Formats: sequence, C-alpha cells, structure tokens
Amino acid sequence: MVAVLGGGGFVGRELVGRLVALGHVVRVGSRNPEGDQALARFPGDGRVEFIKASVNDAASLERVFASADVGINLVSIMSPDVRAMHRVNVEGARLAALMARRQGVEQYLHMSAIGASLTSPGNYGRSKGLAERAVREVFPEAALLRPSVIFGPQDSFFNMFALIAKLSPVLPVFAPETLFQPVYVGDVARAIIALVEPGYEGMTVEAGGPDVLNMKELMAFVLEASGRRRILLPVPGWVAKLEAGILEALPGHLLTRDQVAMMGVDNVVQPGMADLQALGIRPAAMRSIVPDYLRGSVCESWRRFRK
Repeated sequence: MVAVLGGGGFVGRELVGRLVALGHVVRVGSRNPEGDQALARFPGDGRVEFIKASVNDAASLERVFASADVGINLVSIMSPDVRAMHRVNVEGARLAALMARRQGVEQYLHMSAIGASLTSPGNYGRSKGLAERAVREVFPEAALLRPSVIFGPQDSFFNMFALIAKLSPVLPVFAPETLFQPVYVGDVARAIIALVEPGYEGMTVEAGGPDVLNMKELMAFVLEASGRRRILLPVPGWVAKLEAGILEALPGHLLTRDQVAMMGVDNVVQPGMADLQALGIRPAAMRSIVPDYLRGSVCESWRRFRK
C-alpha cells in the first residue's frame, strides 16, 4: 500500500501510473478526488483508491496513511500569498509526516526542490527549506527529493514559454545567465520509487537532467523545439519585478515577484550531493522528449499548460 498526497498533480500522475504498473495498491489523497478519477484507468496489476484529504487536516491524513507501508507527499504551492504558502508547504509538510509516523508508515518521502534553503532569496525557497527541517524533525528517516525544473508533456515551464512564443513576436528572457538543469518527469517518478525502497532512509537526492543551460539558452531551445522564430528579449531585473507585481495579482499568477527572486539563483545539482546516478538512473535529455509536445497548436499548448 502506497499512500500519495497530491497524486493528481503533474508528478503525481506519472508516479501513480508507474506504481499501478508495478502492481501496487495506491491510495491517492487530494482535495479533489472526483477530478482524479482518470488515475483509476492506468493499466497494470495494481489499483487506485481515492480519499478526500488536505495536508492541513489531521483526520483526513490519518485516513490516507492508515495501513500504508509507504507515504509520499508531493503537495506544495507557489503563491504570492506568503501565509498560504507557509500553511501548505511548511505546516502541511510537518503534519503529513507526523500523521504518517503515527500511522506506522515504514518508508516516507517528501518532495522538495533544488534551492530549498532557510537563506533562499525567495519565500518559496525558504518555505521548502523550512519544510525539509520540519519533516526531518518528526520523521528523521524520511527521504528528500529535490528536483530542478521538471519537464514533460503537461509541464508548466516549457509549455508556458512555447505558448508565449506562439502568441507574441518576442520571447522574454528573465535572468538570462541563471543556470537550470531540467529533469524529465518520468525520471523524477523513478527516483521517488527508488527512494522509498528499504536502504535509502534519510537520503537526500538532487535530481537534474544531463543538460545544464542558462535561461537564454533554454528560451532558444524552446523556439527550436516548437519550430518558431522569435526575438529573444532579455528583461532587466527591475522590469521583471515590475511586471511580476502586476501579473501576480491576475488569475493564474503567471509570474510573481517571488519567482523573479528565485530566478536569480542557479537551479542545478550542487557539487557533492547525491544525484539520479546514485539511484542507478540515467536521466533523459530534453531534446529526446520536449520537441514532441511543443509543436502543437495554441489551444493544445494552453490545455497542457493549464493541467
């Protein structure tokens, strides 16, 4: 029995599908189980159960983790509302780990992020750093996985910029020199499954792909992969903050001031940290996957971005 909080999200869908294929019973806890019913149709010898749950509700978390062998928390938010972000990312992470511990869960994994740090320049990065500390305080053996930017057919990174490129003659480049190490969602799911095996208790892994590119190079790749020619327009930091101040107030929060702050820090696997290779995973390259899903229409790009 594998209990997954946030199983209906981008990473969660990939993970649940792989767990079902491996024959596991997967209990998905989410705020909207009615909207996650497609997970029950994944092929395999396993099956999926659904429970309405919130990381801030102890009673629902007890139901999710009851009789589970493995617990996985994928839930986090990036929001201009700092209090809401702290409530979900930090308080929710602590409560989920505590309830898993009390229910006798043997293996536990918390999804973090590269850049998680108590000294991060962004509220999101600090919330993820606080979450790691909170989880380890109540569940010391918990494994932590810190991915870089995650790509895949329903990602919100490449799809968003490809959508902009389809609608605009210019493609903005924020923090052009900041480095990123995009990692395939399938490799993230494989890493999670590996880390909840016995023997990896208390391990922290940073997940990045084989390519390290700065933001300007990534935007050039988006244009190449989507088959478009556009002007790459570097955006000065002060302009980015001004734009973010406007966009974060609109529905969807396409860009926030916190994201701008986080973009100023390289998002790559740090020297000396365990990586995907430490789990026996050879990460997939962007060029082998991304072009296949960026060449669709504007409507297709919008649907993928909104998922």
